[in-house]
Amino acid sequence: MSLAFIDETEWNAYNEGTRLPSSVEKCRERFGYYSKKVLADKIYGNCENRRYLKGRGITLVVKPLGRPSAHASQNGVSPEERNPIEGKFSQGKIGYGLNCIMAGLSATSKFWIASIILGLNLVKLTELARLWMQLILIWLIHNQKLKNKDSLTF
Repeated sequence: MSLAFIDETEWNAYNEGTRLPSSVEKCRERFGYYSKKVLADKIYGNCENRRYLKGRGITLVVKPLGRPSAHASQNGVSPEERNPIEGKFSQGKIGYGLNCIMAGLSATSKFWIASIILGLNLVKLTELARLWMQLILIWLIHNQKLKNKDSLTF
């Protein structure tokens, strides 16, 4: 299940590749452990981030530095791995208007962004709840059939 979280919002130009360590630490605080691997865009694949992740036993799945070697595709990001991430961004932008926010104040923009992320997460949690309800219903029907089977008389 993929839920979206907002760790920071920034309006000024910056190199977001430097933000990886703080994001990994926030993830550890949120869930109580380090992830086994981090899927990232090329901007996050700098030497500092690679050393940071290696020191914590985390695999960085990103396009390798330098000239591609014969085994470079082993550490690259496959389209199947990127699809959930890019799909969540596209869903927010296209489906929920995340790319159309035109609020005048930064506080209002942050509110709109948070509301859209909340909507994305609620949709995902609703899908999960629907699946659980279907499983419970199937279980109840199955148990009812078993009870009826035991009480059949000829």
